[in-house]
Amino acid sequence: MGANFNMKSKKRNNVLVSFFERFRRPAKTSAVDIVTSSTAIVEEVTGTHVFKIEKFSVQKLNTKGRCIQSAIFSVGGQDWNLMYYPNGHNQAKKGYASLYLAGYKTNNVAAYWTCTVLNKKGKELWKRESSIFTFNGNSWGYHDYVDKWILESGVSKDDCLVLKITVTVVKESLQKCV
Repeated sequence: MGANFNMKSKKRNNVLVSFFERFRRPAKTSAVDIVTSSTAIVEEVTGTHVFKIEKFSVQKLNTKGRCIQSAIFSVGGQDWNLMYYPNGHNQAKKGYASLYLAGYKTNNVAAYWTCTVLNKKGKELWKRESSIFTFNGNSWGYHDYVDKWILESGVSKDDCLVLKITVTVVKESLQKCV
């Protein structure tokens, strides 16, 4: 009696398996499968501004929290300027200069930037890159951008400090159907 029960179970399982297999197998058609694809393309616009700070030895005597600003420059259809605090912003550690990039009239603008301190020969002395940031008429940067002794080692004989800022504006991604 037990053997008959097992045989019936096997038959039931076979019937169930064949029933489900009919639905798992793709239907045979003569139609060709259509495959579509798309690509997200991010457009970036990059520009560089050189900010020369003359009479650095006098400028570095500014009190903590006092800012020296570059002229306004445009990259990616947006206006920017560099805000340099030789003795640090109010929240900076002692002995550090602060640096911020300000976006003017920016509304939900994604950008990232690199600021390079150039040495007396115009070569890279110090460089720091930001992560991507969304500007909404605000600024973004570093309270503790660089130790002041590094800046002082980059001051030229004519008492100038040169900062090179490269800003990359990330435009909206475009979808392209292929």
